[in-house]
Amino acid sequence: MQLQHWLALSTPVPWRPAPRGSVDCPGNCNNVGVCNHDTGYCHCRAGWIGEGCTTRRTRPCTNHIRTPESESTEPLSYIGPDKRDLNWTELGFRASRCFGVCDDDLGACYCDGPMGRVPAPADAPPGTPPIRRGRPLTHAHDQPKTTWDGRPTIGTTDYNKMYGPKGYCNVSEPDWAPSMCSPDDLGGKFCDDPVEAFCPGACSGHGFCDLGFCRCNEGYYGHDCARRKAGLPLQPSDIEQRPWLSFHVREPPAALEPPPKPTRKRPLIYVYDLDPLYNARLLQYRIVQTWCTHRHYHTGNTSTWSATFYGLEAALHEYLLISEHRTFDPEEADYFYVPFYGACMIYPVAGWADYPWFWTPGGPRVMQVINMIREIVEWIDKQYPFWKRRGGRDHIWLFTHDEGACWAPSVIKDSVWLTHWGRLDPEHTSNTAFVGDNYTHDMVNWRQPEGYIKYIKGHPCYDPQKDLVVPNFKSPPHYVRSPLQSTPSKPRDIFFFFKGDVGKHRLSHYSRGIRQKIYKMAMEQDWANTQKSLIGDGGNVHGDYSDLLSRSLFCLVAPGDGWSPRLEDAVLHGCIPVIIADRVHAVFESVLDIDSFAVRVAEADVPRVMDILRAVSDIKIRLKQSRLGQVWHRYRYGALPGLRSDLLENMELNEREPLLAEAANNTPRWKVSLPRPFKGDPGVDDAFGTIIQWLHSRIGYTRG
Repeated sequence: MQLQHWLALSTPVPWRPAPRGSVDCPGNCNNVGVCNHDTGYCHCRAGWIGEGCTTRRTRPCTNHIRTPESESTEPLSYIGPDKRDLNWTELGFRASRCFGVCDDDLGACYCDGPMGRVPAPADAPPGTPPIRRGRPLTHAHDQPKTTWDGRPTIGTTDYNKMYGPKGYCNVSEPDWAPSMCSPDDLGGKFCDDPVEAFCPGACSGHGFCDLGFCRCNEGYYGHDCARRKAGLPLQPSDIEQRPWLSFHVREPPAALEPPPKPTRKRPLIYVYDLDPLYNARLLQYRIVQTWCTHRHYHTGNTSTWSATFYGLEAALHEYLLISEHRTFDPEEADYFYVPFYGACMIYPVAGWADYPWFWTPGGPRVMQVINMIREIVEWIDKQYPFWKRRGGRDHIWLFTHDEGACWAPSVIKDSVWLTHWGRLDPEHTSNTAFVGDNYTHDMVNWRQPEGYIKYIKGHPCYDPQKDLVVPNFKSPPHYVRSPLQSTPSKPRDIFFFFKGDVGKHRLSHYSRGIRQKIYKMAMEQDWANTQKSLIGDGGNVHGDYSDLLSRSLFCLVAPGDGWSPRLEDAVLHGCIPVIIADRVHAVFESVLDIDSFAVRVAEADVPRVMDILRAVSDIKIRLKQSRLGQVWHRYRYGALPGLRSDLLENMELNEREPLLAEAANNTPRWKVSLPRPFKGDPGVDDAFGTIIQWLHSRIGYTRG
């Protein structure tokens, strides 16, 4: 059955007004949290934990983290009561190391001196802001390499650039500024212009975004402030009054009264309001604005798409929050989405300072998320009855990190997994070349004497009967030269293409050795001249990545440390993917006929790859290119308002570009390269839509 028919066959269901909670929380959550009026649970922002948000949990700047053997329950600190580093000349590096004044709620560093931070008084009420925030010193690398009297420190920047007479921390117009401005809500030339911070859904226009945590207006609740306490009148959202927000999001349709339509179609998805430690506080702790999210703001609240590999965590979360498929009524939900930010925990949160950990300081990064997920299941089970109802079969988890769900705890093995890595082996071991992520290296300590591997055994990395391999998030600038954004199709004058990590400085098992072998053949046989093929990294292959892909006939798709986004790169540019990954499902392979637009090469046949590609007939090439043009839009994310607007603008500009238009008009029809330029609505049947359509088709499976 074709994907688009799954939703077309769905019987509309009545769209009822959202239920509202009325349970109060103790002590107004100590003025540092948001009360969930459904459960009476306080959601605490950074710096506070516990019932009613009454327990301090600092994240002090430090030069070391605890060892796994440490019996201390408190994070290591290297700051004094005045929030300043104890001794600049003491060795020890952590990214939170601070030669200024530390914000120990976040583990963030700010200047000392005239442009520096002045904390709130020690006896100030909870939630009191600093007397002066100060200019940020984002990373230890941007801090002084000597003390005032020339003694060396672990920093890398000249002392005078920061604390000299015209230093960044001393004057309003300094001669130097750090290489990056962070946290998320600061920008400008000298990192002291306020800008909008990123919160998924922009707090629905009913709250203030505090670096990823929504501080909701009185009477509103939920991690995106979309819910309204029972008995209170709805207030207008301020999204429409702030154009930089309305460009990207809208108030959730599920929050409107009366509902915007009499009926809507399934699937209906309930998005859990998890404890902020599993998502919002991780955004607060990430410090650098470009990490963990798919978009962020700059000076003047102009928005930028982030280049992070793991941006789908925030993008899918935001999409579901503002989707018509979201429901606030768990009793009518077909699915329950668990919005945990595991990849953000892996990097950059883990180890920036000595908090948070799940539950052992240090150790394999994936162990942290394994324990996080186990903790989340226990938390859900304590707060809600819905996990036990179907054993988690109707719960959705997203795995964006390198080896996908290979290391998912077995307690969620019956849930729906959306993953980037479609490895099918029933028995498997880690193949990452990044030692810190090897999930088959166990770790035993007094906190977890049984180790963690016992909790992840007994399931494949991916089960096509219940899981889906989904595309990596690629922003519009990534494929701006593609015909998918209405650029006229170019001649495919590059026969075989790959630009990226070819394992020059990697362990031998990286990419299963595939990229290394192909790169070696390309160099030894001079494929650039003999085969019109470009294989290598940035040192070998020069030019605009999107342009090169748009000119390529075949594009290599091989693993990296696990999944690789190269299939998305190829498809989004109309290049025929050459998939070399045995026993691995490609993106959407369980719902689309991948072989109709791709070429598969067995790993054992890598030495013959060029012969195999040369043997593909012109007719087969045209058929595969034509088929690409029928499915490539499903590999991009275009339904979020900001994505759709940017894509439509790019399409219009590309169609009007005179040189491109002239070239297209002068090309005979029989010479037109395929796929032809895309002319449809970029928000229709995109990757989000494809995921929703697949979920609809699987509702029966979750009922078991």
